[in-house]
This record gives sequence, C-alpha cells and structure tokens, in this order.
Amino acid sequence: MNRFDRVTSILLLLQTRSVVTAQYLSEYFDVSDRTIYRDIRTLETAGVPIGSEAGVGYFLEKSYHLPPVSFTLDEAASLLLGEKLLVSSLDADSLKDFKQALNKIKAVVDRQGKDYLSSFDTDVEVLPTSSHFPIDEFNQNSSIECDPERTQKKTQESSDRWLRECRDALVHRKVIEIDYAAFSSQKQTKRCLEPIGLFYYSWHWHLVAWCRLRCAYRDFRLDRIMSFVTQAEQFPRHSRITLQQYVNEKSGHDELQEVELLFTPDAARYVQEQRYMFGFLDEETLPDGVKMRFLTHLPEYMARWLLQYTDGVRVIKGDSIRKELQKLSAQLAAHWRD
Repeated sequence: MNRFDRVTSILLLLQTRSVVTAQYLSEYFDVSDRTIYRDIRTLETAGVPIGSEAGVGYFLEKSYHLPPVSFTLDEAASLLLGEKLLVSSLDADSLKDFKQALNKIKAVVDRQGKDYLSSFDTDVEVLPTSSHFPIDEFNQNSSIECDPERTQKKTQESSDRWLRECRDALVHRKVIEIDYAAFSSQKQTKRCLEPIGLFYYSWHWHLVAWCRLRCAYRDFRLDRIMSFVTQAEQFPRHSRITLQQYVNEKSGHDELQEVELLFTPDAARYVQEQRYMFGFLDEETLPDGVKMRFLTHLPEYMARWLLQYTDGVRVIKGDSIRKELQKLSAQLAAHWRD
C-alpha cells in the first residue's frame, strides 16, 4: 500500500473507532510506529483535527465528519464474496442485515459497476458447511508455532491467491494461462483455461474452467496455482456451461465424489474440525453412530485421514474411498509384518 492510500485509510479507521492506538495502526498496516506518527502529522497538517491522549490513543474531534464514503468496485466485489461465505455461517437475521447493507453499497455504484457485480455474482458458488475458516496453515505449523498471537493470525488468513485476478477474468471472459501444481503428482503443468466460475469448498477457493490441455472442465485450487497470466483473448460466454450447471452435475463427476461414512460414537468425538478439510456436508445421529456426508475430489488423501479411526468408521457410500482404505490397510499390514 502506498503512503497516500495508507494515510487515507488511517483517516477512515479514525472515523470508525472512538480511539485508535498507534500500535493497532502499525500492526494493521504492517509498518513501524514511527511511520504511523509521520502519517498522523500529515493528517494534522492537512487540517484534520486529531486529538490524542497519552496511553490511550488517537481520536477525531467530535466536530469533524468525513464526506459520504464511496466504494471502489474491488471493495464491493470483495464484500460480495464475503456474503457468499457468510450464508451458512450467520443466523437468518444477521445475514438479512448483511445483505441489506450490501444492497446499499451496490446502490451507490455506477451502472457499469452494477453490471460487473451482477455478472460476478452468478460466477461464484460456496458449498454450504457450518464453517468456512481455513485451518490448513495452522495444521501444518502447529507443531512448531509457539506464539499464540501469530498462530491466531495465521488461522485467519487464507493461503489462496489470485482471487482478484480470477474475478476480472470471469467477468470479462478472458482466457488465462497458469502454471499448476497438482496435488496427486506435485508436478507443475502449464494450462490454458477458459474460466466459468469460483467454487469454495474444503477450505479453499477453486477456479472452475475449461482446460484446453485436457479438453474438459477442470477444478483448480487457487493455492496450487503458481503463476497466473490473463491473456488478451476472450471467449464467448455461451460457448461454455454456467458454474451452476457444473455444480449441479459435479456430484456425479469422478473428480468430486459423494461419500457417506458411519462413525462410532467414540470415533465421532475425535472428528471435529478436521472433517471440514475433506468437503463435509452434513451429519445425522443414528442409534449405532453418526453418519456424515462428504464431497471429496481426493479419495487417497481422505482415506489416509480415515485410517487413524481404524474400526471406528465404516464406508456406507464411496467405492473409491473403500478401495483406497483396503489398499492402504494392506500396505500397512505388510509394513508392520516385515
């Protein structure tokens, strides 16, 4: 962020809070306290009446008010993404309030911006679950991370990238070129894509696109995209299916399979948050345990997770998971037998 944008953002933060400390501002903008002091002096020189109290923080004098705030298209589009994620994370009343606030923001955007947001809205889907906060980075670092504040910050940040670039490519129907590191092989391949939408599930954003290399629709997890280059070429919208059509057909597709598992009551107690990493949909308590439904695109990855529950889990639906468990169990038995 350049200095002008940072100083403007500081002024906005001062208006949204009764008191703001220099430490909070330095952490928020990831700059030094000295930089914040200089920015505050810049605002004061420009005539902004900023009060301060030692040991308390900075505040705007009550007589000062900013003119009506306008929103950039990027800000409005980011809020639209937030709305998608909050659908199954908020109660009905809070979600209604959020939607109403977002509608007010859309109302002050110009006509071209309204068309942009409307187009983008149809290109985004979120798989409903009861939680949407990424924990991959936390799990990978939990054994070595000893600073609670840093750990908390990491759990709140997504490792996904390219959301803004994907958004523009989707709205303008631009062809993109990426370098992609597939999970199964860990090899990078260059792909030329015609994107149709963003799909959020299993704790990550996925770009759904027609892959010219494979001549088929493919699902690309954003955190595995190593490079992203938007091309000048455009493709006609009507030449590809919509994201909604893709999602409706996906449950029967070999890349995203529905799995039903029955956990014993004892095993179910240990599943907890881990299940959200594997496309958890819902659960049902039965007399002999807890039945859980998942959508997964990596049967081997999920099978390795399930091995830890030994005889505490049973596959009700999902032949690929069952085969992977049988194969891994045989390998494990052979390993320990030797």
